[in-house]
Amino acid sequence: MMAVFECPARRREIEGMSRFEYTIENVLDIPLWEKMQDRLAELTGTAIVCIDIKGKPVTKHSGRTAFCSIVRENPVSRKRCFRCDALAGVEAVRRGRPYIYLCHCGIVDVAVPVMVGDIYLGAVMFGQVRLRHKDREKAERLVNEISSILPQEDAAQQEILRKYELLPEMDYDRIVQVAEYINDMVHYIVDRAVKSHTRDETYKWLMSANAEQPSEEIQIQELLPQEEHRPQQTGVLPVNPSSVVYPAVVYIRDHLQQEITMMEMADLCHLSPSYFSRTFNKETGESFVNYISSRRIQLAKELLLETGKSISQIAEEVGYDNISHFTAVFKRTEGITPSAYRSSKKRKKFS
Repeated sequence: MMAVFECPARRREIEGMSRFEYTIENVLDIPLWEKMQDRLAELTGTAIVCIDIKGKPVTKHSGRTAFCSIVRENPVSRKRCFRCDALAGVEAVRRGRPYIYLCHCGIVDVAVPVMVGDIYLGAVMFGQVRLRHKDREKAERLVNEISSILPQEDAAQQEILRKYELLPEMDYDRIVQVAEYINDMVHYIVDRAVKSHTRDETYKWLMSANAEQPSEEIQIQELLPQEEHRPQQTGVLPVNPSSVVYPAVVYIRDHLQQEITMMEMADLCHLSPSYFSRTFNKETGESFVNYISSRRIQLAKELLLETGKSISQIAEEVGYDNISHFTAVFKRTEGITPSAYRSSKKRKKFS
């Protein structure tokens, strides 16, 4: 979760970040996706292409069959392909899952929707296969339909039939498996793209605060909790907002009451766990586990002095479900128990 900053002069800019216009092109890294797409087509034995909301391709076709190449060479049938793909993508959105269907040529295609929230950006289309055990009559009827918009010579008819028979066959269950795999992959890529954009925009917002509005005397340090940019006795170092581990620092600050794992934080920062651990230690001056512990104790100290909450309530609020464990950690860090700490500070205040 990103922090919400209550700076009125900047609120519209923060809101504008959420209105970023996502497109299928800027969510999928097209050059990189096309390499993955080629490999997927090879591994699954299907043809794959990405389309926009109008059904028009935004990537090259990977593994396109000779049969579909003939169909798409004809302007009339090509428009039918675009319309068919567009309608299938919308149907996938309506159903909330990949949509398996017969295209206008009667062969199997699948639409996997690409969405950011409830915004439909396009779809990953795969297929160009025949279901196994289909009878010959279906093929004949299909060929007759297509030949009505293609050359009518017997030779052309035979060529179309030959290319249709070369289409790969696939079991329905296998098609479902491939659809689920590609759907999971698309969800993962979209999630990473959105998180990356949000993080980048937050960094830009923070780093431009002083430069753009000096009259408001906005300081980045003022937007962050003091513990994060001022060294403590525990050896905590300042963490620059441009650091790759900064999203983890913000998340930890806002979720101390929850269980926080290194795997989750490494994923949040788009890093491997080992690299995240080394970088986090270098940037903060503490190990991941010690950093969380010191943040929890620091918050507990504030709650002990500023609220009348019980020790058990404070323990739960800073992420300890066992008051004995909380007391032991607090005493090991501060040298006294939470109750003694509260009492001693209050005596000093009124002495």
